[in-house]
Amino acid sequence: MRGFIIAVLAIALGIVFLRQKHNETPAPAGEKPAAVASVRATPAPLTPAPRGQASEYNYMKRALDRARDVTEQSRARTQGAQDAQP
Repeated sequence: MRGFIIAVLAIALGIVFLRQKHNETPAPAGEKPAAVASVRATPAPLTPAPRGQASEYNYMKRALDRARDVTEQSRARTQGAQDAQP
């Protein structure tokens, strides 16, 4: 029964794919697609962010920076508490 459902789903996906391919409009013969340009621009070299300033989308670096900040704050608080004792 499970195999039958998988087979029906695979056939349905194949039919949807073929219909979609069949309904596509062909590109004009004289024009090149925009993705294939004759002159390709070279991207600017990537520069790393300064320490502690990760980009909004670099969640892994931001998490590591935040963990380091919390660790340093905790050490400073512990050191301050030990210095305050007579």
